[in-house]
Amino acid sequence: MLNIIKLKLKNKYKSVLSNTQNITIHYKDFTPNIRDWKNSIYVYNKNSLKLIPEASNFVIKLIRGYFNLYNLNLESKIRKKRLRRRLRKISTHKIFVNDGEFKHTNDKINITLYHYNRQKSNYLFKINQGYIKLFKGLKFKTKLLLIRKIGLNIIQKEKNNKNILMKALTSNNINKNLYIKKYENLYYKLFVKKSLKRIMLYVYYKQLLFINNSKFNNFYLQGLISLIKKIYKKNVEFNLINLKYFYYNSDIMTQSIILKLRKDRKKLLNYLNTCITKARIGNIQTSTRPKYYFDLDYLNLFIEKKLDTTNDLLYKLLIQNKTESKDLKKLVLNYIKYKKVSGIRIEAAGRLTKRYTASRSMLKTKYKGNLENISSSINGYPSALLRGNFKPNIQYTKLESKSRIGSFGVKGWVSGI
Repeated sequence: MLNIIKLKLKNKYKSVLSNTQNITIHYKDFTPNIRDWKNSIYVYNKNSLKLIPEASNFVIKLIRGYFNLYNLNLESKIRKKRLRRRLRKISTHKIFVNDGEFKHTNDKINITLYHYNRQKSNYLFKINQGYIKLFKGLKFKTKLLLIRKIGLNIIQKEKNNKNILMKALTSNNINKNLYIKKYENLYYKLFVKKSLKRIMLYVYYKQLLFINNSKFNNFYLQGLISLIKKIYKKNVEFNLINLKYFYYNSDIMTQSIILKLRKDRKKLLNYLNTCITKARIGNIQTSTRPKYYFDLDYLNLFIEKKLDTTNDLLYKLLIQNKTESKDLKKLVLNYIKYKKVSGIRIEAAGRLTKRYTASRSMLKTKYKGNLENISSSINGYPSALLRGNFKPNIQYTKLESKSRIGSFGVKGWVSGI
C-alpha cells in the first residue's frame, strides 16, 4: 500500500512526449473520478453492481421526500386557502436537490448533495418586506399607542355592555358570573387577534424558518441516515453544499423549469427568458499560462533535493497562513477549476402549445454565454472527456414530464471555467 502511495506522489506531474524533456502538465487539467461517474464503486460480484443504480434512484427520492416535509398547522395559519396536493407538488416553494454523487468505500458511502433553498429565501423575503420594517423606528411605537387607545375605548364599551347583560339575565337558573366571564374572554381574544395579527404572523414565519433550518441539522438527519443504512448496509456520510443561485447546477435549473411548465405551459418563453436573465455571467479572463509549463529552476530544485511536490505545496500554504492569511483564500481558489459560470443553455421540446389539442410538438432554446471548454480550445490544455462523450467543463441534465395534452422534456447545460 505504501509503495502505491509513493508511486502516486512521484507521478505528480505527467511528462509529455516532445523534443524537450522538461515539458510538464499539471493534474489540475484532468477530471476527478466522482465527476466522471455518479457512483464510484468496484465490486467482485457483478450481479450486486446491477442493483446500485436502482438503489441510488430510490435514495434520491427518499432524500427529496425528506426535504419536502412541511408543517400543515403553521402553513394553514399563514395561507388564506389551503394548497391542494397536486399544486403543492408543482410549486417551486421548496428545497431543490440534485441527483447526488455517491462515493463508495468498504464500510462507508459518502453522498454529496447540492441544494438550493428557495423556501428559506421566500420566508426571509416575507419577513423583511412586512415585519422587520414594522418593528423598526417610530412605526411600531405609534402602532402600540393606537392599540392602547382603541383598547381602552373598547374596555369602557365592554363595561357598559356588561351592566346591560346583568340586568337582562334575570332568571335564577343561569350563573351570571360564569356567563359574563366567557363573554369577556371571547371578546378580549378577538381584540388581541385583530390588533396583533401581523406580529403573530411574524412569529409563525420564524417558526417555519426554524423548521427549514432544522432539516440540515445532524440530529434530524439521523432518521434519514438510518433508512439509507438499511438499503446499502453501510455507514452513511452526507456532504451538503448550499448553492447561492439556482443556475449553478443543471439538475436544479431544469427541475425548476419543469415545475413551472407543468403549472402553466402557455408561458414557456417567459419562463425561459426569466431563467436566462437571472443568470449572471461576467467577463471571464483566461489565464496567461502557456500551453505547456516550463520551469527549469523549479524542477531542478526537486531533482537535486529529492523533495516531494505535495509536501512543498502544503508547506507553502502553512507559511502563507502564518504570515499572509488574507491571501490564503486566493491561493486555494486559484487551484480550483470550474468555479465560475461561463455559459447556460436551456432547451424545451414536446407538447407545449397553447391549445388543448396539441397537433404538433414545439422546440424552444435559449442560451447565454459560451459552452466551449476555454482551457482546451483557447489555452490549449489537454482535457479528458466524461463518460467518453461529455466535456469536463459542462453539466448536462435531461428531464421528462407530462401535462394534460402530452409529454415534454427539458434539457439544461451549465458550463464553467
